[in-house]
Amino acid sequence: MVKLLFVLMNEYRLWALPQALAALERAHSGLQARFSPALNRRAGELFAALTGGRYASIALNREFEASVRPAGDVLPRRALSLSRGTVDQLYLAVRLAVCDLALPAADPAPLVLDDALADFDDGRMALALETLEEYARGRQVLLFTCHGREAAWREGRG
Repeated sequence: MVKLLFVLMNEYRLWALPQALAALERAHSGLQARFSPALNRRAGELFAALTGGRYASIALNREFEASVRPAGDVLPRRALSLSRGTVDQLYLAVRLAVCDLALPAADPAPLVLDDALADFDDGRMALALETLEEYARGRQVLLFTCHGREAAWREGRG
């Protein structure tokens, strides 16, 4: 009896595992079909702001590999061809877009950034701070840094 029960359980597992994996794949595909266009659109808007309009759009594939389209260009470029500073801007744009889409706007959670602009040059930092100021109209943004340049930039604007 115990041996028969063991055999039946193993056969059930052999049948159930592919069924469960197929159900998870369908759910993942459905979520991706709904989430990806909105993520690409919002990340593209933020990336355009972070780059001062230099780039027009972002496309993330299923593995979250990015390609970007420079403003005025027809063909996108793979993110691997971008400078490190531009990749940092791209990464920030995607993080902000995910926050927008995943966290409810009705009760916005604060966004905490720790040295998120540390590798930005002064021009990129200024664009990022302007973008974060705009972003902060919808949710609280806490930017922690060990540098004084962000505060100096803000004071220079005031």
